[in-house]
Amino acid sequence: MIKINMSSKLKMKKCKGSGRCVATFAVLTGLAAYYYTAPVVDSESVLSDITAKIEQVKETVLTPKPALDMNAQIAAIAAEDQAMEEQTPSADNSVESDEPEHIPESAVVENRENILNDYQNLIADEFHIPENMRNRVGFWFDIYTQHNSHKRLIHHSEYPWIVFEIVDVTPIIETDTPKFRWMRNMKADAMVKQQVEKTKTALKSLSKRKNFENLTEDETRVMNALSHLDGEVQKKAKFALNNVRVQMGQRNFFQEGLEVSPKYLPGMEEIFENYNLPVELTRLPFVESSFNKHAKSKVGASGIWQFMGNTGRKFMVVTDHIDERTSPFKASVAAAQLLKENHMILKRSWPLAITAWNHGPPGMRKAMAKMKTNDLGEIVEKYRSKTFDFASSNFYSEFLGALFAERYHKEIYEDVNYAQQLNLHTVKLSKNISAKDLLKRSKLSAEDFMLFNPDLKKAVQMNAQVPSGFMIMLDDDSRDHLKSIVASATLGKKKKVSKPTAQNEVTLSEPVAGEL
Repeated sequence: MIKINMSSKLKMKKCKGSGRCVATFAVLTGLAAYYYTAPVVDSESVLSDITAKIEQVKETVLTPKPALDMNAQIAAIAAEDQAMEEQTPSADNSVESDEPEHIPESAVVENRENILNDYQNLIADEFHIPENMRNRVGFWFDIYTQHNSHKRLIHHSEYPWIVFEIVDVTPIIETDTPKFRWMRNMKADAMVKQQVEKTKTALKSLSKRKNFENLTEDETRVMNALSHLDGEVQKKAKFALNNVRVQMGQRNFFQEGLEVSPKYLPGMEEIFENYNLPVELTRLPFVESSFNKHAKSKVGASGIWQFMGNTGRKFMVVTDHIDERTSPFKASVAAAQLLKENHMILKRSWPLAITAWNHGPPGMRKAMAKMKTNDLGEIVEKYRSKTFDFASSNFYSEFLGALFAERYHKEIYEDVNYAQQLNLHTVKLSKNISAKDLLKRSKLSAEDFMLFNPDLKKAVQMNAQVPSGFMIMLDDDSRDHLKSIVASATLGKKKKVSKPTAQNEVTLSEPVAGEL
């Protein structure tokens, strides 16, 4: 049985009332355009105009009717999903609210070095941190465990652990002025950009200095950061000048993932065990999406595993009305298959196979051939190409950082509100049926049906046909209601399913995950 929480949902502020959403968005879009194009802007005047126009919009919105039939429920969910997609453009961004946002404080992990040494033996040996990647993994571990999203780390993109400055934008974000979050974000971004320019100015100056007396405060700060690298200061500064990057802290996002993940991890672990794969691999969604099933990247990746469309179609049903990438469990089966395939192709090396999740097996084979090594640490340190970019070269380090943070999370995070679990069974449809008829016969509310089967949201909205043999997920009651149209099956099991008999049309699916 798969455990999924019905009541605990992602901490996202949904837009209620599609008319309000569209009208408000139109107003803000126009004002944002004005804000960007006007040469001089009086912020108080802009805020006053925005507030007045928003109030006008609110006055035109009718109060929604409380009683909703099935079609109205579906329409309401579709409107909320549309608003969610507009507010959640990628897996890396949080949903924005205009209210001042108070998030957990950044923290120092007292036992950091012992954790990175896996002092409690919580992690399989094959995922221990390679010595030549220790600093890189440590950087990402700190991003997930120490720095919240109000901290912006100005650092070296080639040597990420070389941090020039940590900019705290909390005073800007956690305030009620300006009133709208997007304006506060712009102000925070401007502040960070200013500090980046100061860092670059200091690096440029250091690269031309003949002596290092009477340094400015910025030059001293930058030179201290570069002191952790070998070589002449001038050369190090010149190289760093073209490799300055900003990384947002992720501690609060990671904690949200910790809270949501108990809904999925037990089932995911059993799926991976059925494929004889290490359960450590199931922590990859912490990197890809923080277990945000609504996550959608700017390039079209979707779901907690962030499958692209073409890759998804290789392992799942991805059509105009059915998208199994959004089902955490079906996508986990696909992920197990893909990771196992990568592992077999790439010398049975998990560092290479996991990096190939981001960079692709052909790209990894090219890197291995050019560097004449299977050692990912050496490849990351020395290999350069247009496609083996920051994301690819850091992907395995991000995974290890997330893995160690999750395994030792009880030592690191406080006040984690774990999601509760719900028993779900996976069954197979024995005939074609329209999505709305399936929903109606299940006796589930539209919200619960789509919670269990997010891959069928569009099918329900379009009333598309759900084909015979399609796998759906049901609780005990809804499975009983659908006995006449389902045959037994078990998600992730590599075994034959007994044929239904007249006496027993549905055989109970074997447990997919037990209690946590």
